[in-house]
Formats: sequence, structure tokens, C-alpha cells
Amino acid sequence: MVLARPGVGAAGHIVQRSDLTSRRVMVEQATLILVEEGRKRIRWSGGECTAGAAEALTLQAGEVVDIANTPGRGGTYRALWIAWLPELLATAAVAGRHAGPRVALHGGLDAAFHTSFHRAFDALSDADALPASIATHRLQEVLLWLGERGFRFAPPGPESIGQQVRRILSADPSADWSMERVAREAATSVPTLRRRLAAEGVAFRDLLQDVRMSHALALLQNTDAPVLHVALAAGYASASRFTARFRARFGYLPTDIRGQSRGRPSSSIPVERMADAT
Repeated sequence: MVLARPGVGAAGHIVQRSDLTSRRVMVEQATLILVEEGRKRIRWSGGECTAGAAEALTLQAGEVVDIANTPGRGGTYRALWIAWLPELLATAAVAGRHAGPRVALHGGLDAAFHTSFHRAFDALSDADALPASIATHRLQEVLLWLGERGFRFAPPGPESIGQQVRRILSADPSADWSMERVAREAATSVPTLRRRLAAEGVAFRDLLQDVRMSHALALLQNTDAPVLHVALAAGYASASRFTARFRARFGYLPTDIRGQSRGRPSSSIPVERMADAT
């Protein structure tokens, strides 16, 4: 499942039954991942971190990482994650100039921390019963617990043009995007957009494909949506073309992630405009 509340944050439940590594995954928002079963290993340009069951990992927004999920003895990898919107991190009490590491392991988590995490997770799914202000408070509480452990996420900084374009594309990965349309959304001209992307070493077509593949990966890990539905949600009318692109991007087939049914009806989970997950 993937949960999202506008103006608050997002969360999800990853289930994976194969030992796979997803390379060059962009972490869009400050994220906390709590491993329930199996092992998660994250590699980035500065090192490597591994978390086992009941341990957690924090990832700063903007990091590009390789993620390996290894099933436990029961044959499944499971993890819950929460992602914070930049607006929440702008609060001085939960973010600061002296931010924690780009990727950090959090072990020895006590019952109070786990309770706080699960309350925040549930708050994102209770949109009808729980006001947004209460959901925001619960997500901030988890940030305060991290602060008690000596960790703070970096405060949000100004967006690069690449980040701005990713955010625009991520709002609807299945749309028929063009540079002209993105330029209008970004309130700029096509030549200026092309020039600024080139200055960052980014090609628009590559950026669009990566956003779509990241969206597809999130759907495959967090939902039961059939591969064809995932392909459509990622902007591909053909499942075979989508599968070829996905394999070229990640090195494995979309069906390799699940291995078998997650045991949850896919019809209960919407597939459009999902948040990215790790």
C-alpha cells in the first residue's frame, strides 16, 4: 500500500520476495524506513549501511542510492516507510544546519519509538477520521524522537531545475509530457529550460524516463497492481515495452519483485500518481 496526504507526507509498505538491487534510486523526500523482515542494504557515494529487522534507516532528500532488499528466513522482505514534505522540515525544532549523515542506521529502537512511528504511519491512512493538523503533529513527533537520538534531517534548500522538473513530472508520470508543457509549468521558456538542464548535465528525456521508472518501482514494491496497470500508470501503453525499459533501467524484470501474490486484493489500491518509495 501507498498512503499520501497532501501537505503532510507519504508512507508505504514494501513487500519483496526476491533478493534484488535497485541502482541509482533518487530519494525525493526525507525518508525513514523501518525494516520488519529481512535486510536492507543501502550504498551511496559516501559508504554503505545495512539494517535488519526492527532497525531503521534515514535517507536525506536528494540522495542517489543503490538499494538491496534481501528476504528473511520466511522468504519475504517487508518494511514500512514514512516521507516528510519539505514544509515540515522547515520547522526549526525538527531540522537544523547541523544535519545528520546522508544515510544513517538507527538500531536499538525502543517501544516508544516504534509506537510513535506506527501512529504516524496510521495517521497518513486516516484522512477521513484524523485532521491534517493531528497527522502533521504525529509526523513531527517522529522527527523529535530522531532528534533525541542525535539525528536531524537537513532543512529544505532551494530546488535545482532538475529537482523542479522531477517534482512536476512526478505529479502525473503517466501524462504525455513535453518540454513545452514542463516549461509552462515551471514558468519559463523551452530554450531556458533546456539550457539550465544542460548546465546540470541532465537531459529531459532521461529525466522523464527515470521519474516513470521510479514510479513503477514504487508501485511494484508497494501494491498488488498488475504489471499492465503499472505500465499504464508509468506512461507506457505496452506492457512488453515497459518491461524492456524497466529491465534496462534496473537489471531485473518487474515480475521478479513479487515472486508471488502479496495476498492483498489489487483493486483496493489506486495506482495513479503514487509517491516514490524505497
